[in-house]
Amino acid sequence: MLRADGGQGFGPDSAWSRGQAWALYGMANIYKHTGEVRYLEAAQRSEDLIPYWDFRLPELEGQPRDTSAAAIAASGLLELAESCSAPVGRTFRTAAERILSALTERHSALDRKDLFALLTEGTGHVPENKNIHVSLIYGDYFYLEAVAKLAGWNRRFF
Repeated sequence: MLRADGGQGFGPDSAWSRGQAWALYGMANIYKHTGEVRYLEAAQRSEDLIPYWDFRLPELEGQPRDTSAAAIAASGLLELAESCSAPVGRTFRTAAERILSALTERHSALDRKDLFALLTEGTGHVPENKNIHVSLIYGDYFYLEAVAKLAGWNRRFF
């Protein structure tokens, strides 16, 4: 029997933001390596800057945002930018730049000596009340990866 599983989202039919960012990032990379347009089309469905931890929350007041989802999405958008011709590619690059600017301006930990992290305000697993308003290593990784891509880094791990 099949069942809906919300994973780390609000509920079984929710849209967990980091899960959506993983999908954007993954589809962009699958397209890059296979050239199959259906993956490119699937990846082109995200536009948020720093999302709440779930896109389908019934109430947003007091809900945490997830900087790791934003960083993953920014890196995925930069992959899309490389795969699309202008002006679509430029649109994706501009979106990634805006996300990275928002992360840097509002959630950077670079000047905090008390943290060994790049970003603050990551959200791990709200349904289990774990890792909320924290730095997350995977958020830091994708933030750094996206910044490196903007700086011209093209030696990918896969």
